[in-house]
Amino acid sequence: MNEVFSEDSLRRIASQKITFRYSVRIHASCFLFVNALLFVINIVTVPDHLWFLYPVLGWQIGLTMHILLYILYARGVSPISLRSVLIHLVGYLSTMILLFSIDLDIMSVGAYSSLEWVQFPAFFWGLVLLLHIFIYLSYFRSKPSKKGEYGTKRERLIEKEMEKMRRKYKQVS
Repeated sequence: MNEVFSEDSLRRIASQKITFRYSVRIHASCFLFVNALLFVINIVTVPDHLWFLYPVLGWQIGLTMHILLYILYARGVSPISLRSVLIHLVGYLSTMILLFSIDLDIMSVGAYSSLEWVQFPAFFWGLVLLLHIFIYLSYFRSKPSKKGEYGTKRERLIEKEMEKMRRKYKQVS
């Protein structure tokens, strides 16, 4: 379906894309500069333990989110429900990479010998993420209704509610 946009609408969209793109560039530049500086500090002060990787992975979460938001906007992924699932998924994966790397580092110095604490956020946050995906697929994904019309469950529920409200307000007036 081709939508027609006014000149003002196109200007707003272009402005937002430029703002998102500029934000990604600024954050990527800061990411590179700060983490290069941390790398130098790490190598000069404690060369036998690469602690700078933890801030790199932490900053990577924020940078990844900025890049993802830009891509979603630039590609026109407009349903907030789909954007929300993708943002949660990327946030989960990025954070788990950071937490597992910290856990592996703790194990490497002999503090304990198996994954202990990191399995809890991985498991429970993973369950919430799966619930989020299930809700998206069951409530927001377009599929045919019993009448054969395509639409989301949400759209069908809105139409049903609108019909109730029309009957109610027709009776009152």
